[in-house]
Amino acid sequence: MIIKKRSVPHAFKCISLISSIKRKEPNRIVHKTSWIWDERFLRHDTGKIQYVFEGGGTLEPCDEFENKHRMNVIKEMIEKSGLVHYLVRQSPYEASDEDLLRVHTKNHIRHVQKACEAGTREVGPEAYASAETEGIARLSAGAVMKAVDTVMESETISKVYAQIRPPGHHASSDQAMGFCFYNNVAVGAAYAIEHYGLKRIVILDWDVHHGNGTQDIFYERDDVLVISVHEEDYFPLESGQVHEAGQGKGEGYNINIPVPPLTGDEGYQYVFESIIAPVIKQFQPELIIISAGQDANALDPISRLMVTREGFKYMANQIRELAESYCEGRLIVAQEGGYNLAYLPIATMGVIEGLTGVDVNWKDPHVLPHRTTPTALFQAVDNVVNYQKRFWKFAEKESFC
Repeated sequence: MIIKKRSVPHAFKCISLISSIKRKEPNRIVHKTSWIWDERFLRHDTGKIQYVFEGGGTLEPCDEFENKHRMNVIKEMIEKSGLVHYLVRQSPYEASDEDLLRVHTKNHIRHVQKACEAGTREVGPEAYASAETEGIARLSAGAVMKAVDTVMESETISKVYAQIRPPGHHASSDQAMGFCFYNNVAVGAAYAIEHYGLKRIVILDWDVHHGNGTQDIFYERDDVLVISVHEEDYFPLESGQVHEAGQGKGEGYNINIPVPPLTGDEGYQYVFESIIAPVIKQFQPELIIISAGQDANALDPISRLMVTREGFKYMANQIRELAESYCEGRLIVAQEGGYNLAYLPIATMGVIEGLTGVDVNWKDPHVLPHRTTPTALFQAVDNVVNYQKRFWKFAEKESFC
């Protein structure tokens, strides 16, 4: 239930973060975790980036950002780092029409099917497909449903990492967009509500881009709280603003947290402590699903947020602790973006370390300079708190100047 008490103002000029992003937990417990993966995800072919010039000349400099190599490097990291020994391998199943229709229109499903059958490359804005894409997109959505089955039915596993593609968070009820065809986490959340009778689900989206499709699907609902932390004024340009808070009975159940470039690990920690953790504690979800795009990583070609392995480990660890406190540990991490093939597996290693409680004894070879958290990040948090305090209660922030 939303708490509608007036909150204390959240203004300050400067702060120092209280806790360290690199703190270690002695005798950390290993949390049994599922890994959902299928080789068929590699068959979704997005082709090459294409530049067309006046006069008909074309240039194809490289593979599209969202390509099968992303999955290969994550899989190899899991296997060669030793994390595979702490994961229980599971296979997905395909989402049916009935499953997709919980969040998508019939016209949208038919459009994706026909476009792929016809060999159309661009099914929606920057949503690149091949003949097999529609079936693989169903498999990706079905993987999140399989994850729901696991955390709801297993007596021993309450956490899942779903290594899936194509991603889904830009797919709205009636449009494919931004590498996404069906909204995987939305399909999974709607399935959990209908099949298992859940009444309160959190979808946390930490992809560098705003989860506009997920927002669209749940904008007028109060059974799914959608929180998106993303780079400000980026993609999509027309969504992700602080004032987009839901409408009707969904008012207050959509929280956008646009953050500035160079936010970094400590900036994300501050966002978690100031907004995400307090809201989740008040909502008390029965299930948490993460739209886990590791494209906020420090070396990603299409982001400027500078999050490292340690930052992703922190976020996954904090969400795991919240899941253990409020929803019997039920936590699903579904892969979204992340496009630097060198750093994507490192960032994802951090996510899985936080999810499982396992610390891989391996040093990141990339030397990344420490940057002071930008003052604009604190103002961005203030903006969100000041807008959302009509719906949620936030703690007073102390100045440590």
